[in-house]
Amino acid sequence: MASSSPTSVSLKLLIDSKSNRLVFAEAGKDFVDFISSIMSLPVGTVVRLLSKQGTAGCIRNIYGSIENLGSSYMLSEANKDILLNGSSFKLCCL
Repeated sequence: MASSSPTSVSLKLLIDSKSNRLVFAEAGKDFVDFISSIMSLPVGTVVRLLSKQGTAGCIRNIYGSIENLGSSYMLSEANKDILLNGSSFKLCCL
């Protein structure tokens, strides 16, 4: 049976308030795995379609960040493709 105690996630953000941009983010593996699993849902396909119309908002920014993510942050290029194309294969992230 699952634990009923609340779970917390630590996320540290450095934000440039003048340009309203995220400069640096630090998170644990659990948070990265969570975001990766969300992006591996068919939502990735929806984001790509909405981005063409300019209606995806902040999700488009996340998608764009993954597109521009360097290869040193993923175990393989296939994992990046899985995130961007909404496939349901198992992810392996660093």
